[in-house]
Parts: sequence; C-alpha cells; structure tokens
Amino acid sequence: MESPAVNIGPRERRKRRVMGITALAAGALTAFALVASEAPRLSRLIIFFPIWIAAIGLLQAREKTCIALAARGTCNMDEGEERIDDERLVGELRGAARRINRRAIMTAVIVTAVALAFPK
Repeated sequence: MESPAVNIGPRERRKRRVMGITALAAGALTAFALVASEAPRLSRLIIFFPIWIAAIGLLQAREKTCIALAARGTCNMDEGEERIDDERLVGELRGAARRINRRAIMTAVIVTAVALAFPK
C-alpha cells in the first residue's frame, strides 16, 4: 500500500527506477553466468548486493519515497533538496523508508536463496 507521504518527484522516481532495472539486470546476468559456468554455490552469494540495490531502487520509485532523503528529513520534488519542517511527515517518511529497506532485504535474501538452490 502506498503511503500518502512522498519525498521524491517524477524525475527522481525515474532515476531510482533506472537504477533498479540496471542493478536487476546486473544481478540476473551475474547469477546466470555463475550458474552457467558451474561456479561454486557460495560464489552466488554476491548477487545479494545487486538484487538488494535493485529492490531498493524499484521500491523507492513505486512508493515515491527515497530512504536517504527520509533519513535526512528532506525531500526532492525535482527542484532540489529541501528540508521538511513537519515532524509528523518526517516520521511517516522514515517509517516508509524502513519498510522499503526491509522488503528490499527480504527480496534479496529470497532471490539469493533461489540462486543457491540451482545445482552446480
């Protein structure tokens, strides 16, 4: 469910979407290369990081919330970074940022576990 609190505008969301798609492609290609080359299973753990970054980027774009800006109590609605004076809104954004990060970590763990499940 989308939070009514947002801290990034359309251009900023597009940047995060592009970052997410790029990281997802990098993670998928890395996983494919490792499985295809019969690399040791534990080497597949490295896909955790690009998948985590991909999930962060895509979730931030979807939720319209940047976790770094939320941590600083700022927003960027495509006209530069501005401080948010409403403490209630800052709290909502930080809560949304925590949810985004948790979901991104869970996504990366699940995808990495699937990659580890493929036989050598």
